[in-house]
Amino acid sequence: MTAVGFVKLSLLPVVLGLGMTSLLRAQVPLDCPKVVIDDVDLQGAIHLPESVTEQLVASLMHREYEEKSDWISDVDDRVVRAETDGWPERENEGYLGFSVQARWNTLLKEPGLLHVQVVITLDEGQQKRLKEITFRYVGAHQVSQVFGSSDLRNLIPLNDGEVYSRDKFYAGLSAVGRAYNEQGFIGLTSNVERQFDQTNQTLTIFVDLNEGQQYRWGNIQVLGLDPKIETFLKSKLKAGSPVNPKLIEDFYRDNKSLLPAGASPRTVKWQHDDERAVVDLTFDFRIPSSP
Repeated sequence: MTAVGFVKLSLLPVVLGLGMTSLLRAQVPLDCPKVVIDDVDLQGAIHLPESVTEQLVASLMHREYEEKSDWISDVDDRVVRAETDGWPERENEGYLGFSVQARWNTLLKEPGLLHVQVVITLDEGQQKRLKEITFRYVGAHQVSQVFGSSDLRNLIPLNDGEVYSRDKFYAGLSAVGRAYNEQGFIGLTSNVERQFDQTNQTLTIFVDLNEGQQYRWGNIQVLGLDPKIETFLKSKLKAGSPVNPKLIEDFYRDNKSLLPAGASPRTVKWQHDDERAVVDLTFDFRIPSSP
């Protein structure tokens, strides 16, 4: 990695700055002491654009806080936001383990006013490569005949040995969810655990899957649709077959010209019977009357 970055901006010479502040703050009540940041020392911002670091430092300079407040946490929060906004692709470039530490040193104490230097140290982490992704099953693994671990792994477009990318991983995890949904497992939940190897700078990901029960279609009610199209729709959603939300999306897309204007899968009413693992549907294509 490149050497630790270093940015330091300060006021006018400290003596002049503090002298002016002393005059301006003569009326500060002694029972409400303040902290004012007169100097900022920012270290470790290797990947942040210079414009971002300058803006961050400028936003902290001269800032005042109640001395008894948790003001150092506000400094931390501002640094985190600057890092997130200034380098949004950090996790898509494999950099994980970001942390920030802020501490302060006293420059001068005045009645009711404490002048400080804030030292901010950023650790932007080191670039990680994916070692492997492992799927673990919580509860009964009911669809092993449909999805093996290798099938699920193929849905994630992030290869072992490749630089980690947050977007690629979570796009693949969404694909895993859709695959289960299309087999009736609409209650699937997942939990992600990451394990780092700091020596080799690799990442192992464990995905815990709780498939839940497999739902099947129950009663399908269709209102306000041509009988022929209704028959076609019901033929796609046969009672007793596994729930598959994609079939509904496909029907609306493929038959858009035959459906009333504004018809959308989002208007379909789903009613779950968890005890019987059945989903009843109501399609209402009736055109609402004009007010």
